[in-house]
Amino acid sequence: MTDFEIIHFLWLVATCGLTWLLPARWQTDLIAASTLCFIGLLAPWSALWLLGASLLVYASYRAPLGIRPRMTGASVLLIATVFLVYQGIEAYGQASWTIPAMIGLSYYSCRHIHVLMEIYKGNLPSMNLRSYLHYQFFLPTLVAGPIHRYPNFIRQCERRRWDRAQLTGGMERILYGYAKVIIIGNYLLDLELGRILSPLAEHFAGLWLISAKDWLYLYAVFSGYTDVALGFSLILGFRIEENFNAPLKAINLIDFWQRWHITLSSWCRDYVFRPVQAITRNQFIAVSAAMIALGIWHQLSLYYLLWGLYHALGITLCRLYQLHNDPLGLRRLPPLLRHGVTRSATFTWLTGGMPLITTLLATGTI
Repeated sequence: MTDFEIIHFLWLVATCGLTWLLPARWQTDLIAASTLCFIGLLAPWSALWLLGASLLVYASYRAPLGIRPRMTGASVLLIATVFLVYQGIEAYGQASWTIPAMIGLSYYSCRHIHVLMEIYKGNLPSMNLRSYLHYQFFLPTLVAGPIHRYPNFIRQCERRRWDRAQLTGGMERILYGYAKVIIIGNYLLDLELGRILSPLAEHFAGLWLISAKDWLYLYAVFSGYTDVALGFSLILGFRIEENFNAPLKAINLIDFWQRWHITLSSWCRDYVFRPVQAITRNQFIAVSAAMIALGIWHQLSLYYLLWGLYHALGITLCRLYQLHNDPLGLRRLPPLLRHGVTRSATFTWLTGGMPLITTLLATGTI
C-alpha cells in the first residue's frame, strides 16, 4: 500500500469511530467535515473546486424557473470543461509542469453532472445545501467511487442506523477488498504474471496476453477498492450502489457493460447515450458517443478515443446479431458449450482492443 492509501484507510477508520460517538443528527455533518479536512490537507485545489462546484450546482437548483435551464446547461458545460482540461493537461502536459492533485475529480464531476441533469429534467427530489454537501463530501466514495446517485443517498441518510450485522459485513468486505487489491492484483497479476509476460510485449500475440492480464488486474484492483468503499459505507450505515456484478460471467458485450463499472456505464447510458439517441435517432452514433465518453473519463487521448469506437463497434455488432435472431445457431448448443463460446468471444473482443489500437498507433496507420 502507498502512503496515500495508508492515510486514507486510517482517516476512514477514525471517521467511522468518531461518527458513531456523535448524536444521530450530527453524524452526516461529521462525515462531510472529515472529508473536507482530508481532501483539503492532501489536495487543496481539489477541495476548493469540489466546494465551488457544489455551490454552483445548488445555485442552479435554486435559480428561478425562467433561467434554470440555461444556468443548469452552463454549469454542466463548465464542470465538463474543467474535467476535460485537467485530463488533457495530465495526458499531454510537459514533464516540467507541476499540476495540482485533484483527488476524486472523475467521480465528483460525474456526480455533479448527474444532479444537474436531473434538475434540468425536473426529476430531482427536494434538495437543500446541507444534504447536497453531505452527498458530495462522502469520504468512502471520494477516491475510487462508485458514482452513486443523489436520491438513493438521501434515502440512505434517512434510513441509516447502528446495525451490528452491517458493521461486521462492512469489515468483512473491506478485508476481502484489500485481499483482492494486494494479493491478487498487485502481487499475483501485476508483479508475478507481469514479470513473465513483459518480454512478450514486442509481439502482437504477446500484447494480447498482456491485455488479458491487464483486464484481470483492473478487475481485481478496481473491484477491490470498490469493496473497500462499500464496506466503509456499510459501517457508516449507508448501502451504496454496487459497481460490479460478476463481469467475467458476461455472455456478450452488452451484458458485460451492464456488469462492469455499473455506475459509470449507467451514467453514460442516462446522460450521453439517451440524449444523443433522441437527437440523432441513430443507435450507433449514440453508442459511440457513450463509449467515447467512457473512454475519455479514463484519459483524454487518441488511444481512448479509438478505444471507445472499438467497443462501440463491438456493442453494435452484438446488437445486430441479436436482431438477426442468432444466425449462427448458438442457442441450439448445450448450455455449457454455448456459455463457453459466448464468454470466450466476449473476453477475446475485450482483450483485443489494446493490442490492435497500440499496433495501429505504433505503425502510424492512424
